[in-house]
Amino acid sequence: MGRALERTYDAGQALIVQRIDLLVAEAKLLARSGRMAALGAVVALTGWIYLVHGAIDGLALRYPRFAVELAVGIVHLGFAVLLFVRARSRIDA
Repeated sequence: MGRALERTYDAGQALIVQRIDLLVAEAKLLARSGRMAALGAVVALTGWIYLVHGAIDGLALRYPRFAVELAVGIVHLGFAVLLFVRARSRIDA
């Protein structure tokens, strides 16, 4: 009877240790994927900034620079408002 209880106790401890090891491995995997997502977001944002800057420079050759920058800002603001309204309508639905 004593040996059976001892084996049960040891099996429980081994299970707890294995669960902790699994949690550590999953946390490392999540951290890696989170870092990759953050790096991807930084790269995408940097690319978008360069693209918009190039578009402004190109359009500034034909139109006044202040007007081009205002137009690009208004387009971005309009797009942000559109996304906000659509997100709010999905939450309310």
